[in-house]
Amino acid sequence: MAAEQGGNVDEAIIRQVEEIQKEIADSQHLVGALQDILSLGNVYQHDDTVFQNKIKDLSKKYSHIRTTRADGNCFFRAFGFSYLEYLLQDRVEYER
Repeated sequence: MAAEQGGNVDEAIIRQVEEIQKEIADSQHLVGALQDILSLGNVYQHDDTVFQNKIKDLSKKYSHIRTTRADGNCFFRAFGFSYLEYLLQDRVEYER
């Protein structure tokens, strides 16, 4: 009897995790569209001068950002997507 109840709890947990993952997938893109880097200023409080200054510094080197789904694979997805975009612009590297 205890094993049956444990199985039901396990199944309920698995269903809940799947529902959460589906909700995240429905609400967040794997890789977002290009956005102006200064749009990061809207994410942080305007009176947070440390972050606002860091965003201004980043904007001197980078013009745009893309968001990625924060699901534990975001770094690899961002790196891979960025590299593929780079290859589309650099034919020599693409051929290599």
